[in-house]
Amino acid sequence: MINVVVACSSAVVRSVLKEIILKTRKLAWLGEAVTYDALMSINLELKPDFIITEKSLFDRVRNSTLADYCHTAEIPTLIYHVPGEKTYYSSKNINYQEMPQFMNFSSEKIDEYSKLLEQKILDIKRTVLFDNHPGAMVTSINEDGSIAVPLQSLPADAKKHKYKAVLVGVSTGGPGALLEFLKGIGRHYPLPIFITQHINSFFDKNLIKWLASESHVAVHLAEDNTAAIPGHVYFAPSDVHLTFISHPQDGFRMILNHDAPINFLRPSVDKMFESAASVFGGDCISVILTGMGADGAKESLHLKNLGAYTIAQDESTSVVYGMPKATYEIGGACEVLPLSQISMRLWELSGDELELI
Repeated sequence: MINVVVACSSAVVRSVLKEIILKTRKLAWLGEAVTYDALMSINLELKPDFIITEKSLFDRVRNSTLADYCHTAEIPTLIYHVPGEKTYYSSKNINYQEMPQFMNFSSEKIDEYSKLLEQKILDIKRTVLFDNHPGAMVTSINEDGSIAVPLQSLPADAKKHKYKAVLVGVSTGGPGALLEFLKGIGRHYPLPIFITQHINSFFDKNLIKWLASESHVAVHLAEDNTAAIPGHVYFAPSDVHLTFISHPQDGFRMILNHDAPINFLRPSVDKMFESAASVFGGDCISVILTGMGADGAKESLHLKNLGAYTIAQDESTSVVYGMPKATYEIGGACEVLPLSQISMRLWELSGDELELI
C-alpha cells in the first residue's frame, strides 16, 4: 500500500480526502496535519510514501517556504492550489493540481474521484521511480512501491467469460501470501472467493480473524448449505472439505463435506476443485498459491480443460514452490504470475474494469 498523509488547514477538505483515500485499493490513510510545522513533524514521525497538501499551507509561513520545500522534498507530493493561482515550480517529486470543490462532493463524486486520485498518485510514483524518463513504461506498482512486470493481454474469450467464483488453494506460506492477496483484492470484488488452506485444527478461526482485521475484507469460515455473497471470502474449516451444490434460488451453495482425506489432506484443494468442476464447469477461476506437495494440480488441469481460467503463483514469490510448480508442470495453469499481480488479473477477469489501476 502507498501510505498517504494529508496536510490542509480545512477540516472539510481533510475529511473528504480521508473518505476518498479509504475507498481506494492501493492507498492507505496514514495521518493528517493542519499546519506546515505539523506536516514536517508528522513526516519525520510516520515517514509517509506520499503527501497531499495545499499551497496556502506554505504561504502562511513565509514567501520562500514553498520554494524551499519544492527544492528539498524527498517525498512525492501533490499540492492543491486555488483556481487561477500561479504555480512556479514542479519536479519529479512535486506536482500541482487545481483544488476541486471538495465541499460540494456527493457520494457519487467521492467514488469517482477516489479512482482519479489513486491513478494520479500511482502516475506520480512511477515518474519518481523512473526519474522522469519519458520512455519509461510501467503498468503496475507493487504494494511495496517496486515495479511489476506488465501483465500480458488476456485472450479474447477470457475477457468475455462470465465467471461465477474464484477458488484458491494454498498451504505452506499461506497466511502471509493470503494477506497480500486479499489486500490486492480489496473490499468490492464482484465475485465470491473460496479458499482451502492446509492448516492445523483450532487455528482456522484465528487466521480468519487476523486476515479480516488486516485486509479489511469480509472473511468467514464457510458454513454448511449456505449461499455466498459477492466480494466475501470463505475458508474451508479445518478437517472439513469445502464443496458446492447447485441450488435453484441461489445458483449454488457451499457444502461442508466429511469424506475421507484426499492424499492425507482434509480439507483438500483437489476436492474443492473437483466439486467446483461439477457445479461451475468452466465458469470459475482457480488460483494455486505457495505450498508443499501437489494438492490442486490434477484438478486445476481438469478445470482448465473445461474452460476455467487457472493461475499458479510463480517460483520467485512462493515460500514453497510445490503446489504451484506441480500445477504448472502438469499443464494445469493458463498463466503463472507473481503474487502481487494475481489480484490484478482477477479484477480484469471479473470484467469490472472501473476497479483496475
